Amino acid sequence: MGYSEFEFKLPTDYSPAEIKRTISNICNSNDFSFSILKKSLDARNKSDIHWLMRASVQSAALSGDMPEIRHLELPPDDFGKKRKIIITGCGPAGIFSALILQRCGFEVTIIEKGSNVNSRSADIAEFEKSGILKKNSGYCFGEGGAGTFSDGKLTSRTKTISLEKNFIFEELIKAGAPDEIAYMAHPHLGSDNLKKIIPAIISGFISEGGTIYFDTEVKDLHKKGEHITGLELSGGKNGKIEGDKFIFATGHSSFDLYRMLLKNGVLFTNKPFAIGFRVEHIQEEINLSQWGKKSLSGVKAAEYRLTANIEAGSVFSFCMCPGGRVVQSAPSEKVSVVNGMSDYSRNGKFANSAVVTPFKIEELTKRTTSPLEALDALEDMEKRFFSHTGSFNIPSIMIKDLINGSVSTKLTESSYAFKTVIADFKELFPDTVLARLISGLTIFNRKLRGFDNGIAMGLESKTSAPLKAERTENFTTPPYSNLYICGEGSGNAGGIISSAADGVKTAMAVITS
Repeated sequence: MGYSEFEFKLPTDYSPAEIKRTISNICNSNDFSFSILKKSLDARNKSDIHWLMRASVQSAALSGDMPEIRHLELPPDDFGKKRKIIITGCGPAGIFSALILQRCGFEVTIIEKGSNVNSRSADIAEFEKSGILKKNSGYCFGEGGAGTFSDGKLTSRTKTISLEKNFIFEELIKAGAPDEIAYMAHPHLGSDNLKKIIPAIISGFISEGGTIYFDTEVKDLHKKGEHITGLELSGGKNGKIEGDKFIFATGHSSFDLYRMLLKNGVLFTNKPFAIGFRVEHIQEEINLSQWGKKSLSGVKAAEYRLTANIEAGSVFSFCMCPGGRVVQSAPSEKVSVVNGMSDYSRNGKFANSAVVTPFKIEELTKRTTSPLEALDALEDMEKRFFSHTGSFNIPSIMIKDLINGSVSTKLTESSYAFKTVIADFKELFPDTVLARLISGLTIFNRKLRGFDNGIAMGLESKTSAPLKAERTENFTTPPYSNLYICGEGSGNAGGIISSAADGVKTAMAVITS
């Protein structure tokens, strides 16, 4: 059988018969097999919106050779025999580092301060009824990390993780993810799928001999010189747990763990990150702006990716959730942080996105700031948004009023589970930050018709970690020879795929050390 790859376009509502007919015409044969390699929506011309497709085709009518497919190469399943790995954090980085190390024969234990998905889902439902946040069991912590309750985007700008990415996608599909994630230009899972996929992966990890303790916090390190000997735990698992190597994959919001590691001399530096707010619109209005119509057969909901380069910096949309809702992702009581989520169908009434600008903590502190002070300053800002309403109701303003420098007199309806409360954002954001955000919104409104009809809501401060762990060439973090910090909590990743890939790379570093 010969092989070739072809590119073609199809209508948004194409049928399986239509794709087969198109390929048959291209390769001039009715006897072939094919796989879709790439699928992306071309909406540049609103009168001709279509799918751009790339497919690999095998047929006797073709003469090319099939390319070699490379896979991540792992050592034998007894390679790590009798060596204990303790992983803190059950988000993407922790999960995928655990999978690899367990399959290579290491004895792997995951420590997770939050609950499993089922308990977590029940706790979130109760939280949104009562306004009482259960410690470590909300949108932020628990099985799968913050990403479990998100849009489940699987895109990454990192260009050097192809092998790792292939491994991650293969595992996700084995656990129940739709096959399309392997070829969609902008793949996503949706929170409803993630709540099934993540437990399936963890179940597989346990069946292969892995151990996980939920509702268990790491309180301190046990160490001897530059070597960690164990962790002090409390909660579901109490006391000391010993190990040979220790991976911290704790995400961007575990400020208590950052502080504990800093107390023990672990080397972190401040890093720029991005802050802003969530914006929300009626999804049909976004569809109309992007497609010229309120709905499009064969496509779930319109997305947008907006950037504005201004003299003072830049502003960009982040983690856009079509057909989704805005959620309260506070990591602890008396702080307020918003995020977005959506299900796989993306069929909700609203569309939301973060609008953020790059930020240095010194814009808050006005002086040179240590990593510990940076955590305190950011947390103080998150507390300010909570204290402004005295609850998880969030300060909000209409985008049009924000651009015009006025305070809203009325707010539109919202997907947010609690209330939106009219606020003057000048009282909440640093002047320099707010000025950039307003300039960006003005440009966004020129790029996307009707953008100023939306509402700006709360504080988005968890786009990435505020600190970055120092890492040696073999991925260890000084001053300890057997400590590895990976994923978003290391400051070296952001999002599901880049975090999971950093977990894979960390596992490979452990294997080769």
